[in-house]
Amino acid sequence: MTEEQRMLKDSVAKYLQDTYSSEHRANILKQTRGYSAENWQTFADLGWLTIPFAEEDGGFGGNISDVSIIMEEFGSALVIEPFWSGVVLAGQLIARSNNDSLKKHLMPTLMSGEQLVSFAFLEPQSVFMLNHLTTTATKVGDNHLLSGEKRVVLNATADSILIPARTAGDVSSEQGISLFLVDANDPGLQRDVYRLMDGQLAMDIRFDGIQVSSASMLTAEGEAFPLISEVVSEALVALCAEAVGAMNHLYKATADYCRTREQFGVAIGTFQALQHRIVDMFMATEQCRSLLIRAQCSILDGSSDIHRDVAALKVMIGKHGRHVAEEAVQLHGGMGMSNEMPIGIYLKRLMMIDSYLGNKDHHRRQFCKLRYCA
Repeated sequence: MTEEQRMLKDSVAKYLQDTYSSEHRANILKQTRGYSAENWQTFADLGWLTIPFAEEDGGFGGNISDVSIIMEEFGSALVIEPFWSGVVLAGQLIARSNNDSLKKHLMPTLMSGEQLVSFAFLEPQSVFMLNHLTTTATKVGDNHLLSGEKRVVLNATADSILIPARTAGDVSSEQGISLFLVDANDPGLQRDVYRLMDGQLAMDIRFDGIQVSSASMLTAEGEAFPLISEVVSEALVALCAEAVGAMNHLYKATADYCRTREQFGVAIGTFQALQHRIVDMFMATEQCRSLLIRAQCSILDGSSDIHRDVAALKVMIGKHGRHVAEEAVQLHGGMGMSNEMPIGIYLKRLMMIDSYLGNKDHHRRQFCKLRYCA
């Protein structure tokens, strides 16, 4: 890390250590918004919401490495505020679009914390394939009529939703996909809000013929898929950085617990069998960290192996993330799943991370296609 990155890491870690306790997180979950508006404004005031965006857009000009530093610390503290879904994913789709008027209007409000946007990418039949869309957008004059449904849309209280829809091509074609910005409060948008097992609010949305201005398209008509693919690849790396942070916390917390928990008059950390299991947790975490660095380097270098490296990273995060969390629960005993300890929440969060944008089985198939069939 550069000196600036070390300062960023230390400042984020110190803030979260001082203010973001498990009790604080539990209180946030009781709020109807699904996250703390006060925390979100603090993130904006500290400049964290500007990190991923280019300087010409008013941002800090950070790269995937800078974003991953924040995400790793957020994973360690189980931060529930929608930095990944609202800034790294939806925010970058807007920032990298070629709709300059839309960017000029939205970017300042995104970075100031006034506006929150969500990306509705998942459909019931898509099985994690971003190009498999049944949602349609029919052009009528200067507007489009959107019809379809989306599942597990994060940020259920977002102000706007980015909806990819098909304006041309067959159901699985990468061509003919357009991306629209839709007002989340549009009366034609039916929302079914629920809470995920890690505590976050999500929603399923349905819409039948809602009218959207053509000026709300982020790219030229039918040309949104390359933008979506690029941003999703980087967002996956950032999400995996959060998982590495969570895994690192679990390893350290479990090692500390085993040093103090006594059985038969001695600390259980002296038992060789448990020492081996803790070492396995450490090795799994470091292997994922190595793959995380490899994926970051691929993105920064513009490597042709970006998608393959990201797929490999997501596979190992899915495999080792759950393993490390389950070991932590086991070594903490029955109290590991109790509400008094956050260990079980880390397990739930890592399971959710595995499912976002394709689980380990999906990305294993993608890796094999890219590695052996290309």
